[in-house]
Amino acid sequence: MHWRTSLLLRTLLAVTGVTLVLTAITATVVFNNAQEDALNEQDAYLSDMTAAFARADVATVLPRALTMSPDQFAARLESDEPLLMRPRQHRHMMHHRRLTPPPAPLRRTAIPAGEPVLVRLLNNQGRAEHVRFNRTLSNGLTTEMIGGEAYRLSLVFLPNGRYTAVADPVSTREAFAKSAAFTAIMPILILLPMVWLVIALTLWCTLKPLRQTAETVKSRPASDLTPLPTDHVPTEVEPVVASVNQLLARVNEARTRELRFTADAAHELRSPLTSLTIEAEHLSRLNLPSEAKPIVERLESGLDRAVKQVSQLLHFARAQAGEASENLTRDTQSWYLSELLGEILEPLMTQADQKALEFSVEGLDDTEEVAIEGVSRAAIQAILRNLLENAFHYTPEHGDVSLNVHQTKEALTITVMDTGPGIAPEERDRVFDPFYRVMGSGLPGTGLGLAIVKTYVNMVGATVTLDDAQPGHTPPGLKVTFHCPLGSHERP
Repeated sequence: MHWRTSLLLRTLLAVTGVTLVLTAITATVVFNNAQEDALNEQDAYLSDMTAAFARADVATVLPRALTMSPDQFAARLESDEPLLMRPRQHRHMMHHRRLTPPPAPLRRTAIPAGEPVLVRLLNNQGRAEHVRFNRTLSNGLTTEMIGGEAYRLSLVFLPNGRYTAVADPVSTREAFAKSAAFTAIMPILILLPMVWLVIALTLWCTLKPLRQTAETVKSRPASDLTPLPTDHVPTEVEPVVASVNQLLARVNEARTRELRFTADAAHELRSPLTSLTIEAEHLSRLNLPSEAKPIVERLESGLDRAVKQVSQLLHFARAQAGEASENLTRDTQSWYLSELLGEILEPLMTQADQKALEFSVEGLDDTEEVAIEGVSRAAIQAILRNLLENAFHYTPEHGDVSLNVHQTKEALTITVMDTGPGIAPEERDRVFDPFYRVMGSGLPGTGLGLAIVKTYVNMVGATVTLDDAQPGHTPPGLKVTFHCPLGSHERP
């Protein structure tokens, strides 16, 4: 199935491409947003850690800082009020306050470049290091280089000129952010094949009526030109099915006209040929010269073959034109196979006697015969008549022809075997074509017998197979097996 000619694959590829593009865009946006949110979360965590360290630093001189709420502590850091001394120091220095005015508050807002800064490193269990920076540091978050590695630095200034600095490696932060971003897009990546599978199944189910219609057309015999079913066909496909049905109708009409013309021509030819045959019989009774008698005999033989061929052609044309289809519904009442065989064999026994053929029937006298129902008597008659005519015709003198019947409630199986030349395996499919004759048989024939058999076999829903009657012998003979499903049965 090439993708350029498959509607399912082309649609699936288009939907897959669009889905992949939209998924890629969505995943990129979600990844970037999740990474940014994770970095912001890391900044918030670093700020919280800095505030915690600052609270610990302030608690050494202001114990109540440990119990302050975050808002109170932030407001205390922003105020210019100096940190209070410890109570013991406060009592010891009270007399100095009476003598000396309090010093002006000292508050820093920046750290100049080159000044050592005591920085706590989170990747080193909070151990502090003195670091010199090449630029002035201000309050808040910045990215700085420490020991040749990028760090995210958080700086908080305290009253009395003190500060708290905490740093976290940028690589750790980015690794965490990427991990969080991948976690965020993981559901999208997992959902993508599931969405693709759902789309594929939906398209498969949507196109199922179209595939069923194609299978229906594929399984049809060449002679079936009935309209295609339109039930459950998608609206988009209905015009195609309607056009095909119109084409089938036109082909069927042309075929019917052709077959009717053939049938009419064969019917018109049969009457003058019959008259010529009668005249040839009259001519043979006359007192003719000895040299004229072989000519008259050949004339009679040729006329007999012509009459038979025209009759076969008429029968085949009627079957192809649908006359036998009417018989299928007209004569499906119960009937007996023994009576039918009697009608078929009566005109053939003369030929069997002339060629000294041994003919046997098996399967009809074993048990009480059961009437056959649900299948056309005329169709079975046409099938058996042509099979037996071929067997008697192609079996040489003193040969054997046998007919075996196996009947159950579900099916009827008839096997016709002869000791004639048989049919080569490579020709067994071709012999069912009209006017095809096996080469090398040396006997005249119409080439329509098995074509008629195949036509009626298809009409009744049966099967017919060809095989060697005597494998390994010369000649191998021919074994024809006809298997037909039956309807209900009733005993007479």
